[in-house]
Amino acid sequence: MADHQPQVSSIKSRIAALNLEEVHAPKPGIKPSYSYEHAAAKKKPPPPPPTNRPSVQGRQQTVNNPPIVNHLSPAGRPIGNQPVEHHADTPRISPALPPRPPPRNNPPPSLPERKNSDQMLKRRDSLESISTIASGTSSLSLGSSMTSVSGGFRDEIYRVRAPAYDPSKLPPLPAKKEPDEPKLSATRSAMKSKSTLTTASRALPPQLSQAIPPPPPARSATQPLRTTPPPLPNRPTLPPRDAPKSQENVAPQPPKRANVVRPSALSWGLNKSTETPPPLPASRPTESAPPVANGPPPIPMGSRPNLAAIMASKPKPSALNTCLRCRDFSGPDSHAAKFPRQNLQSSDIAWLAHQLTSPFPSATDKARVIFTWLHHNIEYDVQAFFNNNVQRRTPENTLTSGLAVCEGYAGLFAALALKSGLEAVVVGGNGKGFGHSPLKPGEPVPKFSCGHAWNAVRIDNGEWKLIDPCWGAGVVNGPGQPYSKRFNPAMFTMDNNEFGWKHFPEDSKYFFRTDGRPTISWEEYCLDDVPERLQVYGPATPEHNIGERSFQPERKQIKVHDPQNPTVRFQFATVCPHWDHERNGKGKPYVMVLNYGETEWTAFETDGRVWWLDIKRSDLGAPGQKVSVFSVDKIEGKDARGVSVDEYRRKIGRVGMGPFGGVAMWELV
Repeated sequence: MADHQPQVSSIKSRIAALNLEEVHAPKPGIKPSYSYEHAAAKKKPPPPPPTNRPSVQGRQQTVNNPPIVNHLSPAGRPIGNQPVEHHADTPRISPALPPRPPPRNNPPPSLPERKNSDQMLKRRDSLESISTIASGTSSLSLGSSMTSVSGGFRDEIYRVRAPAYDPSKLPPLPAKKEPDEPKLSATRSAMKSKSTLTTASRALPPQLSQAIPPPPPARSATQPLRTTPPPLPNRPTLPPRDAPKSQENVAPQPPKRANVVRPSALSWGLNKSTETPPPLPASRPTESAPPVANGPPPIPMGSRPNLAAIMASKPKPSALNTCLRCRDFSGPDSHAAKFPRQNLQSSDIAWLAHQLTSPFPSATDKARVIFTWLHHNIEYDVQAFFNNNVQRRTPENTLTSGLAVCEGYAGLFAALALKSGLEAVVVGGNGKGFGHSPLKPGEPVPKFSCGHAWNAVRIDNGEWKLIDPCWGAGVVNGPGQPYSKRFNPAMFTMDNNEFGWKHFPEDSKYFFRTDGRPTISWEEYCLDDVPERLQVYGPATPEHNIGERSFQPERKQIKVHDPQNPTVRFQFATVCPHWDHERNGKGKPYVMVLNYGETEWTAFETDGRVWWLDIKRSDLGAPGQKVSVFSVDKIEGKDARGVSVDEYRRKIGRVGMGPFGGVAMWELV
């Protein structure tokens, strides 16, 4: 073998030879003819690709799938995310599904034979099963010397098993207790069955179940079956009704239960055993009795409040609190004058409403202070009215400009009232104001026309009150004449019935009459102020507090010759029967006189609330003359308020008097 070993000239050639021997073992008997340098220089070329390689199946190209069209290297393939140009003559080929595997004709292999339980117990758990190891060690078995079936690391000798069951070693059962038949009546034994007694004894607690006797013993096979129930016990015979009662015939009665008085719940807290209160002492000390020794001091009677004096100081309900004409509105009227429009800090309606109405809890006073504030701060826009240039304005515009017509007054009043928490609405309809003229005799009734606006506000006691803030603020004198601010409180205090004869609402639900009539007709409204009706001048109510509809005669024309009524009663009264001129009005009243016959100035008799005067018809004058009522405003150049009728009669014709204020006028026919 030494002859076949190659001759190496160096260590490097030897190492190369050894490496080649490990990879390509030479054939036995052939001497390798290459050296390290020759072996390292030559390289074996790679095998050529097979010629029978299957063709690549075409598929539909997309942007995301790189095209597979050749077998080039990755460097020679096109970019995968570029779309492939598609020629019209090249059909699109969808990718074919892979062939399905052939169906299995062979039956599935059978399961291995199941081992018995002994082999299962002897089998050790797998060391690689995490669940088996975890289940064998629970939180309750940690630190315990006992083992479980799932413990794979315990031996069988440590398993705890129950002893073998041996029926011969069981203790004998106790003997059955015979039932106590005398203790149960025959009726109960017949009605209670074995199952019922057994079930009841199981459901009851031990103390009660022991009192129920056990069921009777089971019937043997040789014992005959009882077909009839046991007989009932004999009942005691009752004596006849008319038989005398004796001790033998009377049935024994159960002993009566003694009446036990239970203490009430109140006595438990007071630690008492009876509900009967202790008796009062025979002699009780009076207020004048001397104080008892060691007793409380007497009550000082001098400091006790006087109930009668307290009740007398409280305001009593009267007509003054319900009548708006007599109500004192000096508080709301004076408060309304403290907020001139030019000096307002804000043009916010809510802020102004709060400043005006917050001091007054009464709804009537709240409405009154707004009514008075409009008189002081809003003027009638006479230029827009007479130039036919009236435009709709919002409450904010009216507050900012200070100019408005009837609709502006009503809109601003409603806005302030609503911000104050009141209920108020704007009512539109017809009003007998500036430019109105009564119908002439025989003139037809015109059609309804809506050209005015006013308000309805809910005041105290839930009453809806009709008011006119426009007519209450001033008077329109005519075209080219300035507007006159003249406060007319009657447009706030006037009764709804009287208010309805000057205001006809477009919606009939806003009449709010109190005389029992829900509405009045348009004809009645138009014919109410015909020329036949008495003409009452404007200052009658605001200056003299005289009711416009209290004048008599009501008609304007007075007949000179009327044999049936030779005397004519002239009469009028205040706006309400409890009017006080000094408290409710402007001061003491003027003297009222009747001018007739062109030369007579006769004073009216009055009690401060009603004025009256009787004149003969023959003394009134000739047909066509006037009969008028005047107020004596000045006597000797001084204000004549408070001058009595007697003083006037003494001074008439002797001192200078006048001017006189017109109140009402009639015509003689």
